[in-house]
Amino acid sequence: MKNSEKWVQRRFFKNKKGNFIGPHMQRLIGPRYEQAIKEFCKGKIADLGCGDVPYYMFYKNLASDIVCVDWGNSLHNLSFCDIEADLNKDLPLENEVFDTVLATDVLEHIHDPEKFMSETARILKPGGHLILGVPFMYWIHENNDYHRYTKQMLELFCKKNQLEIIKIDAYGGFPEVLYDLLHKGYSYYGFRGRRVYYFILENFGKFLSHRKCVKRLSEKSKDVFPLGYVIVAQKSIAV
Repeated sequence: MKNSEKWVQRRFFKNKKGNFIGPHMQRLIGPRYEQAIKEFCKGKIADLGCGDVPYYMFYKNLASDIVCVDWGNSLHNLSFCDIEADLNKDLPLENEVFDTVLATDVLEHIHDPEKFMSETARILKPGGHLILGVPFMYWIHENNDYHRYTKQMLELFCKKNQLEIIKIDAYGGFPEVLYDLLHKGYSYYGFRGRRVYYFILENFGKFLSHRKCVKRLSEKSKDVFPLGYVIVAQKSIAV
């Protein structure tokens, strides 16, 4: 990874108890990405759509080599990007050279997902792992936001490319979707600067997240009201 010595953690912080703190979505997706990465990341890693490489602290000690790839016109910081490429086209990477491929919250920004998934499978070694994350019930974000995928579509993408799903984790649920809508409304519809509203909203969200009844509802409803998914899939080993 280029300029790795200059990388500074800006997201996904924990408190003394080891719980993720900060914005709502980071508290939700941080533990899921951390678990998937620490369990399945190894060897030579490709971070596709890397942005400012927010998950570097999870995999930096698990990698023998890291290659970061992103759009040349990305809105994110490209200081750590090794290769600039159009992620809708052939990737300038050799066949079957990566032990792990990360595609975290990037697939929704790809207008040709079939091509992206086939290229991801191509660069993976047999037995290598893809760690893929996407939002579902989530607002339109950035200039190139094209898709939202169900669990069934993600499973089909993997099946078409000889990728066997090891785990698929739906995160969210009805309470989280409702809270995220209120939070995005605060950000987008003119409530900026109203600190009292923000204080109430943030603390109400934290209060709800610690109630057992809310956790039960979230667990029960996450398959039909997911905020998103984190998937781990393994490339088939040819016999």
